[in-house]
Amino acid sequence: MMYIVWGLSLLVLLIGLKARQRRRIQELTDLIDALYQQNYRIPMKQDAFSQLEDQIYKLFLELVEEREKTKQLSQIQSQNIEDIAHQIKTPITGMLFALENHQADPDNLAQHLKRLNDLSNALLKLASLDAKGDDFKLSPLSLAEVVDYALDILSDEIEERGITVHLHVGDECLMGHFNWLTEAVINILKNAVDQEQSRQIWMTSRETPIFIELSIRDDGGGIPEAKQKKIFQRFYKDPDSKGFGIGLAMAKCIVDKHQGQISCRNTGQGAEFRLKFYK
Repeated sequence: MMYIVWGLSLLVLLIGLKARQRRRIQELTDLIDALYQQNYRIPMKQDAFSQLEDQIYKLFLELVEEREKTKQLSQIQSQNIEDIAHQIKTPITGMLFALENHQADPDNLAQHLKRLNDLSNALLKLASLDAKGDDFKLSPLSLAEVVDYALDILSDEIEERGITVHLHVGDECLMGHFNWLTEAVINILKNAVDQEQSRQIWMTSRETPIFIELSIRDDGGGIPEAKQKKIFQRFYKDPDSKGFGIGLAMAKCIVDKHQGQISCRNTGQGAEFRLKFYK
């Protein structure tokens, strides 16, 4: 009789466990349906199924996050294509207008062609930078050498504009990619040179136990605060600007890949860009 009772008890227990398992499996199915409907909830139960439930929840959130990133990237790429098309269209339209009206001045056509060539070079650099991802081979380099090289590249423009450069850069050494870091400094320096009011530029460095900083400051009147938040966006440019809206965005991308920071603020006379590289 006792064995019969034990047997019945065991049978009832097994039936109960099976029913509980079916119930938990149904709850897992309901969780997946709820997640599909974007009705997120945090699993609260703690049993043999809770770990699986938790993993399903985490996996779904990762998939949602990846989908949103893909969607945002697609939107950015679409906007970039529109911006590039607009940049290319402007000089081509100018040349076609001149040719159709038999006013094709060789110097004017050469200017439009140079702008197209400059845009092409800028886009190629941007594409090369994107293709590298985070694969930047860094090596010890002198900040002073980077600055000197950038000034040498822009020396003709600086001289033509009659701009005086006040150089106070020390012998700081940092880990970086010489060519790309020079490109970043050139782009920021060129932004200062291109300011109509600029007559003086100050380049200063400083070192702390935590970081090395390069400051590039001009007396060109500054940048409106509302625009300071946008100047590092790709293809953003002031309506009066002659640039393509690529240089500062590229500079930020390069500094980011060096695990650094770039910022902009107005001083009493003009704008100041600070490049900060952590040790």
